[in-house]
Amino acid sequence: MVEALAKAGIRKYKVTGGEPLMRDNVVEIVKILRDYGEAEDISMTTNGFFLKERINELVGVGLNRVNVSLHSLKPERFEFITGVNGLAKVTSGIKEAVNYDLNKVKVNFVALKGINDDEILDIIKFAEGLGVHVQLIELHPVGRGKNVFTDYHTSLGSTLKYLHDNSSRVMIRGELHNRPIFLLPSGITVEVVRPVLNPIFCAGCSRIRVAPDGGLMPCLNSDLKFSTADLIKGSGSRYQKVSGVLDVILKVNNVRKPHTLWPLKGEVDLEYLNIVKLGGFSKKFRLTQ
Repeated sequence: MVEALAKAGIRKYKVTGGEPLMRDNVVEIVKILRDYGEAEDISMTTNGFFLKERINELVGVGLNRVNVSLHSLKPERFEFITGVNGLAKVTSGIKEAVNYDLNKVKVNFVALKGINDDEILDIIKFAEGLGVHVQLIELHPVGRGKNVFTDYHTSLGSTLKYLHDNSSRVMIRGELHNRPIFLLPSGITVEVVRPVLNPIFCAGCSRIRVAPDGGLMPCLNSDLKFSTADLIKGSGSRYQKVSGVLDVILKVNNVRKPHTLWPLKGEVDLEYLNIVKLGGFSKKFRLTQ
């Protein structure tokens, strides 16, 4: 799979889950990405519960970046959201990761209305104290999020205004979902992942997803999945398998399309577009790759 992805020109890989650190062979997986994927960047998204114990091995085989889910700094809330009394373990894992030669350590915070949305500034202050970055995420109606979206979704409007007013620079991560990134005076960044209310989110997507069963998907929201399992597990030669998977990758790429289109009719969040200055008329604004 990874050889084929490399032949398609992919050089950046993110290991996600489920929870990748529950896999006994996660270190081997990262090493395979490095050795066969011609990787320029390998990152991982984790709940952080086992991060302290495993970060040394992961960095040793090529992990470049890590994103750690941290949805509350209050033990009771953390347990309510995650189902686990694990806040202390997660924060200790984040603090351990800072000691390693990683390009970036981020905390992922999904804002939930009435649950943890009053902690956003506390999370930012926590991150500033460690010199780690923040990824502020809008609740997305996918997976279990569909069941709670109406109750817990928040627009992040007041937070975006605060970040804009208190940042030294606003950047747009153009190659990844057109995400705004706010550089704070402390030197950390707050990146806002807004899959619902950013009208050009999908237009800036360059990802392909590998599902747990080996299926390839053009989008997390897509109903399309292209199977590779029979091909990879079949009796063909390594060359035939890599070539076959490469053909599937190209087919997946050919059916890519935005899940959410810019609305030609109806409401657009003009306030949001003004905050990130998509017209480029703010001195703070610049495009970034």
